[in-house]
Amino acid sequence: MSAADLNTLGIDTSKAPRVEPSPEEVTTARQVPSWRSLVPGSVLSHALYETVSGRRVTIIDSPPGSGKTTLLVNAALWLGANTDLTVTVAAPTRAAATSVAERLADVHEQASVVLALNGVDKASSSAIHTPGNGAFQGQAGDIVVRTMASMAMSTSTTCDLLIVDEAYQSTFASLVASAKGSEQVLMVGDPGQIGPVITTDTTVFEDSPYPPHGRAPDVLRHHPSALVAHLPTSFRLGQRTVDAIDPLYDFAFSSSRPDRRIVGHDEIEAVQIDKPDPVDLYAEVARLAATYIGKTVETTDGSRPLTPGDVCVVAGDNMAVNGIAGFLSTMGHYPGITVGTADRLQGGQWHAVIALDPLASASTVSEHHLARGRLCVMASRHMTHLTWAYSRDWQNLIEAHEDVEDAATMIQVRQNLIG
Repeated sequence: MSAADLNTLGIDTSKAPRVEPSPEEVTTARQVPSWRSLVPGSVLSHALYETVSGRRVTIIDSPPGSGKTTLLVNAALWLGANTDLTVTVAAPTRAAATSVAERLADVHEQASVVLALNGVDKASSSAIHTPGNGAFQGQAGDIVVRTMASMAMSTSTTCDLLIVDEAYQSTFASLVASAKGSEQVLMVGDPGQIGPVITTDTTVFEDSPYPPHGRAPDVLRHHPSALVAHLPTSFRLGQRTVDAIDPLYDFAFSSSRPDRRIVGHDEIEAVQIDKPDPVDLYAEVARLAATYIGKTVETTDGSRPLTPGDVCVVAGDNMAVNGIAGFLSTMGHYPGITVGTADRLQGGQWHAVIALDPLASASTVSEHHLARGRLCVMASRHMTHLTWAYSRDWQNLIEAHEDVEDAATMIQVRQNLIG
């Protein structure tokens, strides 16, 4: 058949012949976003099934670095696209709400993401709608992101489903106030995290089945309508760390961390520092942290020297933080190296972390220094390496304290870290 015949049939012969795509190109073109391609039997699929089926309370427990934010984002996007439910995501702080909204918009630019915060009328992405009103009422298809506080103060807004981010940072009382206009609740969080700080006397609620000061998921998991599932693996922590902090969790999980290491160091190392003078202790920890700058980190993407931004020091109280930061500053490494308490650094991650056992730096041992959540956070901020700095008498301090929460677990985890 001639070119003239092809032209008669409406085929433009002036254009180059179509080149068939390679199998790789076909595969790439057919890739489906993760929130659309549900894996049968996965925790996400299970949570969505329970939600769409009308379950009132669904709790997803997560170990550190397991991708709980990814699960939350994928769940919200799927429900927004495939159901007529009105969905609100409640975060503990304004910064956390902004972060969730940005993540939703990054994953799916066509999603109807509404960051409903008072006084916020502009977002980092044009894909995020900002009404400037914390009580914005969404419609089906919208994913409204607010704070727990604004939800609690609102008397008129409602939603079919409230998704609670970082759920273990909320008390049962704050959840009840926030979810009063919601038909269903999906809570996602790490039970090993530090819970909300309670400053009032709660002894009157000790025998209550639903104590208002308890962490929201801990209270609701005993409700007959609650389903509890957990994410099974950590993508941040290696198996050595998973084994070390295992006693802090009531469910098993494993490591799916990609291979990476700091050359010359194991995943966890322990160093005993016995300095009667706190100033000497802070100086020693600062010197130890500074030694990691320039060391080589090897990942699946290659190798490179560690920068100050890759290094973090986690301490038990503000006095230790200020002392260590001061010594690092005189060495020229602060604020490059991050220094903070477990409470402030909760949620962060760094390649190299030096964690100073609160028992080593405390002038007076209190429940604050012996809290399970604080220990868990301190032992799980590292992506590649943890140095656990401790004093000789740590076990005696635990055993001598009458009110320590689960002393046997506190001792076991520290023994695991020391090796």
